[in-house]
Amino acid sequence: MAVKLRSNSARPTPFLRLAYSAPTRHHESSIEEIHRFTLPAAKALPFVKLRANDQPTWRPESFWCVEPTGKREMDVRLGRNYAREAIAAMKADRNSHLIAYILQDIIKEAIERKGKKCRGRRNGAVLGFLSEISEAIAATQLLSSVDSG
Repeated sequence: MAVKLRSNSARPTPFLRLAYSAPTRHHESSIEEIHRFTLPAAKALPFVKLRANDQPTWRPESFWCVEPTGKREMDVRLGRNYAREAIAAMKADRNSHLIAYILQDIIKEAIERKGKKCRGRRNGAVLGFLSEISEAIAATQLLSSVDSG
């Protein structure tokens, strides 16, 4: 027996129309969001410690894993270099939170060292890092005040 697919009713049924239109897809922004979320430049920094079997979307184990050499001037220079690399990675990843993550792990590491009864010597690499970041902020502020004035 044949099955009818259409009804022969006198009134045609109106077709429903969807009044919603999906937002346009911005291919570049999707890629940028994934790129920013995976932090490829930040994960490549020499002082970032990755987790075992790291995956692209995993947060690193530590954003600050630096062993002082014991030579203060050398450590300060190293910290300054690390700060410049961190600023470049922050720009490359378009992640304005990178410096905050690093500072959190610097504080965490300092607390852990204090708990281990380590001597209270200041870490030269941290001093260099913070000095370079401070100078970069000051330079940016000076430039923006000159531009607006």
